[in-house]
Amino acid sequence: MSLLNHFPGWEQIDGSWMPAEKTETAFRDVMSRCRALEAYLEQERHRRMRRLHWGAISAVAVILLIAVPVISFHFVRRSAVKSRPVAFVQRVTSAGERAEVILPDQSKVLLNAESVLIYPERFDGVRKVYLSGEAIFDVTASDTEPFLVETSEISLRVHGTKFDVNAYPHDPSVRATLSRGRVSVWSNEAPSKIVELLPEQQFILDRSSGAIKTEKVSLLESFSWETGELCFHSSSIRQIVRTLERQYGIDVRLMTTRYDNAVLTARFIHGETVDEVMTSLCAVVPGMHYGWDGTSLYIK
Repeated sequence: MSLLNHFPGWEQIDGSWMPAEKTETAFRDVMSRCRALEAYLEQERHRRMRRLHWGAISAVAVILLIAVPVISFHFVRRSAVKSRPVAFVQRVTSAGERAEVILPDQSKVLLNAESVLIYPERFDGVRKVYLSGEAIFDVTASDTEPFLVETSEISLRVHGTKFDVNAYPHDPSVRATLSRGRVSVWSNEAPSKIVELLPEQQFILDRSSGAIKTEKVSLLESFSWETGELCFHSSSIRQIVRTLERQYGIDVRLMTTRYDNAVLTARFIHGETVDEVMTSLCAVVPGMHYGWDGTSLYIK
């Protein structure tokens, strides 16, 4: 059952009274609350020395994402004049889940696990969507209607193209990778510094330093999750743990710091189970072993 089912009545909200400029204000408010939520969750993760289960995180995130526009709608409805209808659609995926979304302009979005996509019920002029998590976009070309993707840290302007955006809140960096077409990317903190990506290039924003770089990457690796593959490229153990939690919908506990300097590159292309993945990783990391305690996987 979708997390949105816990909020009956959302789909029935009437947005016909909301002028276009208020739509942008509501979206901005949503993203502001998302950034505050992500910062709070990061502080909680360090304070408690363990990651919170995504179920709790996504529940809180969805509450905020839904509550903010609902409150905004209620306030605006009392004073705004009638205008064209507007409504927002939200697609949420849980751990271990992927979903394909067809946007109003027939652009396709493949949403990775533990992600949230927000978009208007219909586009009018500018096609703008908001993402937290990861998604592959295959955008329908248009000379008159630009397509914009916004996350908490970066924004993209695209033209009939295919690209991946990785913006998970707890990852050390935010990435945008171009497969074909053209993409303009910039940091929300420095919108004037626009980077034009070429195919097989990746835009990387380091969250801790704010540094930006562009590098050539393997599309086979960057888009591997599209076909159900699992690919790690120079990944730390902690990055691998987060990926396993998202992709398999499990709780992973890293019980030691002795592997913090380990960097691994591996690719799993046959739909391996989490036990098969862990067995392979333990075989190449000296001294590493794992076990299960109920539903939690422990790495020691």
